[in-house]
Amino acid sequence: MTSSGNSNAATFQNDPALPIAIVGGGLGGLALAIGLLKHGIHIHIFEAAPVFSEIGAGVTFGANATRALGLIDEALLEGYKKHATFNENREHDDTFASLRWGMDERKDGGKKAGELMWHLVDKWHPEFAKQIGVRARSCIHRARLLDVLVSLVPEGTTSFGKSFEGVEEQPDGTLRLHFVDGTTATASALIGCDGIKSKVREIVCDPAVQASYAGEYAFRAMVPKAEAERALGPELARNGQIYCGYGAYMINYPVEHGDFTNMVAIPLDPDKSWDQDEWTVPTTKDEFVRYFEGWFPPLVDLIQRYCLPSKWALFNLRHSAPYCRGRMCLLGDSAHATTPHMGAGAGMAMEDAYILSNLIASMRGSASIEAAFRAYDAVRRPRTQQLVENSLNAGVALDLTLPGVGDDTDALKEWLETRYRWLWHEDLEAQLEKAKKLL
Repeated sequence: MTSSGNSNAATFQNDPALPIAIVGGGLGGLALAIGLLKHGIHIHIFEAAPVFSEIGAGVTFGANATRALGLIDEALLEGYKKHATFNENREHDDTFASLRWGMDERKDGGKKAGELMWHLVDKWHPEFAKQIGVRARSCIHRARLLDVLVSLVPEGTTSFGKSFEGVEEQPDGTLRLHFVDGTTATASALIGCDGIKSKVREIVCDPAVQASYAGEYAFRAMVPKAEAERALGPELARNGQIYCGYGAYMINYPVEHGDFTNMVAIPLDPDKSWDQDEWTVPTTKDEFVRYFEGWFPPLVDLIQRYCLPSKWALFNLRHSAPYCRGRMCLLGDSAHATTPHMGAGAGMAMEDAYILSNLIASMRGSASIEAAFRAYDAVRRPRTQQLVENSLNAGVALDLTLPGVGDDTDALKEWLETRYRWLWHEDLEAQLEKAKKLL
């Protein structure tokens, strides 16, 4: 459990009766709460679910994301490291993923399914990860990361079963939050961390700012270690792999200290449209096999046997609207939800939490928090919206259909390396200083 303050106490002062309200107790909302609590700032989390919970299995962090954890709170980084899983082969400490052919190359004498293309390596600053005790790629089960975050938030800080409905701005600048159950709460400011279907975003941005279908969906499987090794061999099962093919790609990586291999298969949707209300819909193993006919047989067979009976439509949030309005602000997926193709969505929320918590702490009180929100928007919106664009294009690139790249593996390597270098080696402390100069 974190302390309510530290020796570097913030100048920001707020009454316990007027906390900063965090709507949404997912990974981003909890990370922000920890960052604010570290500075002695009163917060309260309003979570719609009856308990803290996370949907999905593995989450991947690059060097930027793990560094952000430590900048938020060293206890958060240490807790993360206890549950993180890395490439088992120590020769791949600096490797984020090994790219392989998921199906035969379409040319005479071309590469065969399963053959290596190249390793995506942090060749620029591999020492950054080593300095904080991780490696270029680390993975964690979402439930374990959630446990770490929850352990650092004091009891009594969260109200459950509170589905946000709306907000009223009071004459004195405070906010009255309204919930679906008819209750209300008063806060000095409001930060929406309520995900891709955010209700807070409808107020902060134009209601027309909504997530759009990315034209892809995902099949998922969690495979026991022994089965993954039997089908793929230890090298492929215990180290992160991306299998590229024409119109789709697959990824697998170890989680839970290698006890399981998380597997995801993402094809392009030939219809390019999603007309269903639900974003997760039932599917069958036969449907999966039809999409991946001709792919690397051991991989297809393994996913088929353990495939969950659902497929997940992929949406993202591309827009130019500010992430703040008055004393209200957005963080994480509520502001910039992205596709998973660069393994960076959760990491961007950690970056947000570090920047925003420190900007708020640098203010003198609630009356000046709007300036912190505007500075946050100025530095975070360009980077996070660039990620949304990069990630969408990365999916096309891994599908071997990116114009100007296609199945040219040298061009693909250059294209991906440029964007991963941009992602991993942003100087977050310099970004914070830039934002503070805008105050």
